[in-house]
Formats: sequence, C-alpha cells, structure tokens
Amino acid sequence: MGSSKKILLAVDGSPRSLDAVRYVALNFSKGDLKVNLMHVLSTEPEPFRDMEKGQLFSRKIRTRHSEWIRKEKDSAQEFLEETRQILLKADLREGNLGLILQERQVGIARDIIAESSKGYDAVVIGRQGSSKFRDIFLGSVSYKIVQAVGDIPVWVVGGDIRSRKMLIAVDGSKNSRKAVDYVGTFAAVNGAEVTLFNAVREFRLAMLDISTPGGEEIEEKILAELEKDVQRMFATYRRRLEKAGVEARGISSKYILQSRSRSGDIIKEAEEGEFGTIVMGRRGLSSVHEFPLGRVTTKVLNRSDLFALWIVP
Repeated sequence: MGSSKKILLAVDGSPRSLDAVRYVALNFSKGDLKVNLMHVLSTEPEPFRDMEKGQLFSRKIRTRHSEWIRKEKDSAQEFLEETRQILLKADLREGNLGLILQERQVGIARDIIAESSKGYDAVVIGRQGSSKFRDIFLGSVSYKIVQAVGDIPVWVVGGDIRSRKMLIAVDGSKNSRKAVDYVGTFAAVNGAEVTLFNAVREFRLAMLDISTPGGEEIEEKILAELEKDVQRMFATYRRRLEKAGVEARGISSKYILQSRSRSGDIIKEAEEGEFGTIVMGRRGLSSVHEFPLGRVTTKVLNRSDLFALWIVP
C-alpha cells in the first residue's frame, strides 16, 4: 500500500458495525494495513442517569448497575474478538490489529473523534442499524462523527457490501483531486475497478430568462466546451490514479451533461453499475464553508444506505 495505512474502525456491537468490519476485510486484506477496533461503552443507560440526577439511584439499583456494566463489558469483549477473527481470516496481520475497549469519558462520539486525531488515515463507521426510521440518515453517534471529523476521511458503511468496485464522483475542485489521490493508494493494493464519474449541472439560457437569437446554437457550443473540459479533467485524474499504482485497464470514466440532480445521478450510477463504494470530496466547487458538508455530498450520504461512502476532506 506504498506507505502503511492506519484506520480506526469504530464498532458498537450492532449488525451495521459488523457490516463495516466485513467491508474492511473484503476490500483491504492485502498490504500493510493497520486497524484499531474501538468500542466505547456507555457508563449507564439514559434512564439511570436521569434517576441519579433525581436522587432516585438507590443502593439496589446501583448494584444492578454494576452488574449491567460487567455484562456490557463481557459482551463488548466478545464482539471485539469476533470482529478481530473476521479480519484475521481475511489475512490481515495479527500484529497490525489493535483493540480499544474503554468506558465513555466525554461522550461516545466525542471519544471516537478524540481517538481519530491520533494519526489515522480514515475513520470507519456503520450507518444506523437499529432504528426503523431513516431519520437523520445515520445513528446519532455516526452523524456526529461525520459532522465533526473534517481533517481525515470518514468511511460510512451501509449494508452487507460484496462489490469491490469504486465510483469516484469528481468535479474540478481541490477536494476532488485529493479524493482521487487518496483512492489511488487503496485501489492500487486491492485491485479495485475504479470509475471516474462527473455529472454536469443542467444549463440552459432560458434559466437566466434570456431570449437570444441563436440561443440553441450557443447552448450547444457551451456544452461542447464543457465536454472537452470534462475529458481533460478525466485524463488528469486517470494519470494520477496510474501514478498511484492503479492499473490503466481498471480505470474507466463516465459523465452526464444537463444533470437535473447530481446526487440522484451518482446514486443511480452506483446502483446500475453495481458499485460497492462511492467516493466524494467533503465539499465541491460550490462549497459553502459555513456547513461541514457540501450539498451534493450531504444528499448522497442521505441516500447511500446500500453503499460505503468515503468522504474525503
């Protein structure tokens, strides 16, 4: 993998976090990958904390609380060992696997965020698995991590993913260039097929409320120039992938002009092309820096519950 990569794989005992472990095992069993599995234990259920504040935390309940913590620790240790075995069976080196089991210090999300600042190349999390609502598209812990971790990539894994194919949604932004370079270091090792995808927003002079003689001809010329720009961009990104070690035959590209929904076209391409991973920059060309994520990235995140989405800063 060129230089050794180190990822933080946050788990919580849920089926979705197990999916995240299997995803890493499927895609990155080769190379010198280091993985720290992290499980943060809640120190007490929410109702217990309310009772303690209300001075209703009786001696009997405290005893049960101690039993609850012990059972939670035992369950967490069993789950961590199960996930470790999955990664070992996928041929990850035992010396490269670390286990972090700790009680909550500040908050589950904030404890994971604090750990992520210790020299990792990615934070890997599962999507919401237990709620029957797609509410905030993620569980509250995952949502907080996606919003707060802005200096390293976050991989959000949804479902039992079997495909190694990777779709990189690109534009001409600095974030897209960084995303392409980042993917190259991983795709070169696992031999993944990589597709560069660009959806160009719909453009018509009528949108500007302009009535111009020969308007259709002008639009055609503008679209022709856009196509040339897209092809030049693809050529640049292809060279960057090849430089990272991705085989040329494993790189393809596709674009859509006059897109009415860039996020919708990205999801549609991922579904029809049977991709397992979607990669996007944290922000694109039209980024609004007051918000943690760009608009298109946010929309794709909302709808990518069957894929792994890499958000690259």
